[in-house]
Amino acid sequence: MTMHLQLRSRVKGQLSSTVLKTSRGGNKPAEFNPKAHAPKAKFYMGFTTGDMVKADIPSGKYAGKYTGRIAIRFRPSFTLLQKDKRFDVHPKYLTTIHQADGYEYSIPK
Repeated sequence: MTMHLQLRSRVKGQLSSTVLKTSRGGNKPAEFNPKAHAPKAKFYMGFTTGDMVKADIPSGKYAGKYTGRIAIRFRPSFTLLQKDKRFDVHPKYLTTIHQADGYEYSIPK
C-alpha cells in the first residue's frame, strides 16, 4: 500500500514523498526443507536487507556515488537496488543512511 505523505526523515530533515509498507519476515511457519532453509541471522556485517545506504565506489564498472536499498547475502557482496538498476557492491563502500524499519522511503532529489 502506497501512502502519499510528507514525512520528516530521521536522517537530515529531508522530506520524504512516498512511504511504502514492506515485509519484515513472516509469522507463518513455512514448509521445512533442511537443504534450503533461511539462515538464523537477520543481519550481516552490520547491515540488514532493506537498509537505505549510500555507496561511494571509487573504481570499476560502477564507479560513482549511489543511494538505494540493499539486499544482503551472507558473504561480502550485497545487491544495491535502485529504481533503474541493480548491481553488487562490497560493504566496505557502503554507509547506512536509514536502517530498515518495515517501510520503504523515497528521498527526493
